[in-house]
Amino acid sequence: MTQPAPVDILLATYNGARYLAPQLDSLLAQTHSHFRLLVSDDGSSDDTLTILRRYEAAFGGRMLLLPTDVRSGGVARNFERLMRASAEHGQARWMAFCDQDDVWLPEKTARLLAAVQALEAAHGTSTPCLAHSDLTVVDQGLQVLSPSFAAYQRIAPADINPRTLLSVNQVTGCAMLINRALLELALPMPADVVMHDWWLAQLSGSGARQYLPEPLILYRQHGRNQLGARDRGLASRLKRLASDGGAVVRRVRQLGRGTRAQAEALQQRLQQRGLSAGYVAEYLAWRQRSLPQRALTYKTYYVGPALDCLSRLLLWH
Repeated sequence: MTQPAPVDILLATYNGARYLAPQLDSLLAQTHSHFRLLVSDDGSSDDTLTILRRYEAAFGGRMLLLPTDVRSGGVARNFERLMRASAEHGQARWMAFCDQDDVWLPEKTARLLAAVQALEAAHGTSTPCLAHSDLTVVDQGLQVLSPSFAAYQRIAPADINPRTLLSVNQVTGCAMLINRALLELALPMPADVVMHDWWLAQLSGSGARQYLPEPLILYRQHGRNQLGARDRGLASRLKRLASDGGAVVRRVRQLGRGTRAQAEALQQRLQQRGLSAGYVAEYLAWRQRSLPQRALTYKTYYVGPALDCLSRLLLWH
């Protein structure tokens, strides 16, 4: 019989003891069981490491806990450490990204893997490929808040393209799976990367990406999420603006600076690897234009709720 395709599941942890066990149970319940779980803990002070070590036997040699005396200093760098480990070990052809507090549905790995393999069949295994899915938004007790993360956030992941990804990320890390070609293109991760999943999504613009509209994960919201899902309805957004408008403006401006620096890093990486970077150069030049000039064409780059697009137009440059 043919051995199922090997996948590395990259799990980044930090003080995740409260919800970690259900996530690990959901990994053990995956219908695609030929995977290795790589875990990087970023200095947890709770029972996270105790739980991980308790589960080692259940994974039957498929769990590798990276040395715990190393501190990554944040979620993006913690995932970069895992990406480097996967690349160096060289055992898996595909990688999935895992948060410590969600629950994967049993078919998640199999469905995303099939999507990436279909992309590789069409474009070649040397093509950077990424597949990602919708998510079901749940509260801390796994009660459904929204059956669709995309609908909850008022985004359209199926419609994004390399240009819109320069400003807005609609690829959720815990719902994506990539191939080795994309992993190798992404490393080393530049200092100006805003978030690892956004960087990978942008790089997939040089290859192939597939969005699956079916939710394959229970995306738990509990108040301590690094990013998470927020109600983006007009009433909720105006309430946040009224209660903390100064901080909102500062965050938008900071993100504007971050997206520009990340795009510059992307341009450099694509040029280094001999890939087309013209559309990135056009975007960076567009960001330097006057507000009236940008207002004429901002929908080329800014997608999503109208208030978001307007805030970027007014506060980014």
